[in-house]
Amino acid sequence: MEIYLTAPPDLTREASERGPVSAQAFRVGRDLRLYEAPMGGVRPALMDVDASAFSGYGPHEALVNRLVTLCRRRGYRGMAPDLPRPNQGLLAFCACLDRASARYGLELYLPERYAGAAPGAFVLVPAQNTSGTYAARLERLCDRYGPERVALEAERVYTDFSLPCRTGRGILLPPKRLASLPPLTPFFSPELCANYASYTERGRAHLLLWDDAGTLNRKLSLARAAGIRRAFLYYPHTADILEELR
Repeated sequence: MEIYLTAPPDLTREASERGPVSAQAFRVGRDLRLYEAPMGGVRPALMDVDASAFSGYGPHEALVNRLVTLCRRRGYRGMAPDLPRPNQGLLAFCACLDRASARYGLELYLPERYAGAAPGAFVLVPAQNTSGTYAARLERLCDRYGPERVALEAERVYTDFSLPCRTGRGILLPPKRLASLPPLTPFFSPELCANYASYTERGRAHLLLWDDAGTLNRKLSLARAAGIRRAFLYYPHTADILEELR
């Protein structure tokens, strides 16, 4: 399995000594210009492009050309744009970027919500699972897109769910907030492939989910068994356990 380490600019050099890097050093401004932060002279494998401020409207072809030209000139394998919620402009942009990437043999990684607009792109899906079994979720993804097109995106974070949680979405807890929680009794869920604990605060039940080296290894193992061959690990969250991941 090819594992990319997603790293901010100040950690790109350090991360590059441990594996191929997707560098968070690129940003699309509101003026549609492409900005770049220093990476200490390191050439990453992928451009991780912050396009969260891009509305989707404007000269798509010019921006696509800048992205593709930079990848080709520097020998990057491709790019992973971080995009906001889809609109017609963003869908058109991704379709254009998909065609250009395919033309020049570049890898393109997009969030699942853009999969339909860019049939040649890899589909980035979060490794965290909140309902059903993790194995069944991988099976559904592989049935829908094909295992060769799926790429897992893993973060070692604590996610808090207030119960009942009808949306299935939790909030990420910062370290300071974790320290303020009552004592927790951790368990492992083989179905979710995650650690969990429950607690009550202000009369409301909460469920806390998180990963460690053991759960991430289990997720990567199941992904390999399903035929998935690409994954992303957020380097600042996993630097201390990389040697344990295989």
